[in-house]
Order: sequence, then C-alpha cells, then structure tokens
Amino acid sequence: MHDAYTPLVFHHHHQRLRALMVDNQPWFIAHDFARLIDLPDAQSLLQALEPHEQQTLRLGYTHDFHEDATAISDIGAYKALFLFGELAQSQIGRWLSEVLVPTLHDYHREPDAAPRRDALSYEGRRIGVVRWQGEVWVAWRDLPAFIGSNKEASV
Repeated sequence: MHDAYTPLVFHHHHQRLRALMVDNQPWFIAHDFARLIDLPDAQSLLQALEPHEQQTLRLGYTHDFHEDATAISDIGAYKALFLFGELAQSQIGRWLSEVLVPTLHDYHREPDAAPRRDALSYEGRRIGVVRWQGEVWVAWRDLPAFIGSNKEASV
C-alpha cells in the first residue's frame, strides 16, 4: 500500500481541485469536486456513487503533514457532473477530459514510456518490433512467423 500521495492542484475559475494518479488512474478529491460543481459538501455526491468509484486516500504535503481525504474516480467525476451539474457546468466536463486528465497522465508518465523501435532475431531473421508500455509489439505482416513456432525470440 502507498503511504501518502502528493496531489497536483488545479484551479478552475478560482476553485481548487486536487487530483492524483492511483494505479495509473485519475482520482479527484471529493470535497474539492463538490465545491467545483456548486454542491455545499461532498456527502450527496458520495452517496450517489458506487463504492468502487470512491476511496479514502492519505495525502502527503510535507514530511510531517498528511491528511486523509475521500477521492472519486474519473468515472465518478463524470457521473457526478451528469447527476448534479447544470448546463452551465458542461465546461467542467470538457476541462476534465481535454486538460486535466491528459495533464495528469503526462505528469505521471514514465520517462521512457514513449514507444521505441527495436528488432528481434527469430529463426535467422531480424524482425522489427516496437517496445511500448512494457510489451513487445509485432507488425501484422511478421506475426505468421511467430504463430507456427514454439521458439522464443531473442533481442
């Protein structure tokens, strides 16, 4: 289990929204999100969400200062916008999907997470591959060479 998460703080029309990544998924602090969509508190928002769309996380700001806060998943945030948001707040959904979530993903991306070309030696042939997200990707045209054999390829 993770000891404490350090949230990124975003602002939308002078409203704070703390956001963080947990297991490579965006989560938002429920209290901040409720205020962002003009709810007086997060209680009604949390009651409307499924248990898997919320969790209590420990937030760490400094070595000595931690706080426990309830967070909602990105799906929970969109559900809350649908249930509680007014038409004027549709811009919040757009801000979430076009700015905030991509920024969170970019901020937490591994430095070498970009796809990179490589080659494998297989049955005397060099086959071009792409290494991405911890996987080796093979072009469709080269796939038949791997299907008919039980041998391992080497880099």
